[in-house]
Amino acid sequence: MKVEKELIATTLGNIDLFLCSSGFEGRSAFLGTMLNASSIKKSIIFHIEDTYKVSEDNLASVKANLPELITVIYPKNAPLAVYDRFYHLFKELNELKDGDTKIKVVIDITTFTREVLLILLKLLSFELFIKAFDVNFVYTPAESYSNNDEDLWLTKGVREIRSVLGYAGLHSPSKDLLLILLSGFEEERAEEIINSFEPHQLILGRASRQDSINSDLSGIANKKYAELRLHNESILLDEFEFSCTNIIETKNQIDLLLAMHGDKYNVVISPLNNKISTLGVAIAGLKNESIQVCYASANQYNINAYSKASDYFLVYNFEELIS
Repeated sequence: MKVEKELIATTLGNIDLFLCSSGFEGRSAFLGTMLNASSIKKSIIFHIEDTYKVSEDNLASVKANLPELITVIYPKNAPLAVYDRFYHLFKELNELKDGDTKIKVVIDITTFTREVLLILLKLLSFELFIKAFDVNFVYTPAESYSNNDEDLWLTKGVREIRSVLGYAGLHSPSKDLLLILLSGFEEERAEEIINSFEPHQLILGRASRQDSINSDLSGIANKKYAELRLHNESILLDEFEFSCTNIIETKNQIDLLLAMHGDKYNVVISPLNNKISTLGVAIAGLKNESIQVCYASANQYNINAYSKASDYFLVYNFEELIS
C-alpha cells in the first residue's frame, strides 16, 4: 500500500512497538521523524557498532522526534547475535501481552541489511509470534542517488558469502547447483557470488520497468544487468523479471522458478535488489525450506551516494503476506 508522507502517522495509528535501523542514508531517519511520539508505546533503533558518523547523525534525528527511543547496538557480520537480540526482544514483548489483543508492531525496513531483514522475517514467522503480533513493514523508496549515472555503485569488495541463518536449504549431493540471482546496482557483488558458488546453471532476474521505483534508476540497473548477463552467458539457463514494489509478485516468480527447476537442482537464491524484492525472496523461503538464501557482506559502502527519499512510503502487513 502506498501512503503519502503526510498521512503515514494517521495510517499507522497507535503503535505498541516501533523498530527501525540507523544507516548512512538520510532516508533511514525519514519514517522515524514523521511519526507521533505520543502514539508509540516503545521505540527501538538498531545501530551497528563501529559504523559511519553519518549513521550517528541519523540516529540523533530520530531520537529528537522520539525522545524515549532505545538504542540497541549489535555487531557487524554476526548473524547469530542479531538473531538472539531480536528473539529475546520479541519473547519479552510477548510475555507482556495482555489478553487476546495482538501487539501492534511497525518495522521500518528501509536500511536494515538484507541479511538482518531475512532473519527478522524468519523469527516473525514462528507460530508464537504470528499469534501475538500484528506486524506492518514500512519502506521508504529511494527517489534518486547523488551520483545518478552509469557509474553508480553502492558497495565494493566482498568480505564473506554465507547462508542466511534460517534459510540453509535442504540440498542433495546428487543434484547440480542452480543459482537464482536478483540483480540490482551491485554487479561486483553479483559476480563474486557467482564465482564463489560456481553454479552449474544460473538464472538472472532484473526488476521490471513497470514495477520499479524509479525509471531512471531502472535504466541504470538494466545496463548493469546486460553486462552481468554477457559475462555469464555460458551458464545462463533462464531470465525473469521481478517487482520492486509488489512482494507477492516477486514471491510468485520465485515459486514459479522452483516449480520448474527445484526437482532437478539444488537451489541457492541471492537477493541483490531492494528490500521489497528481498521480502519476496524471504516469503518464498519461508514456504519452501529446500532453497538456500545467501548473503554477501560488503567491504565498503558508498556513503557518498546518498539517496534522496521519495515523498511516500510503502506499507505491507506481514500476516497478509504469509496467508
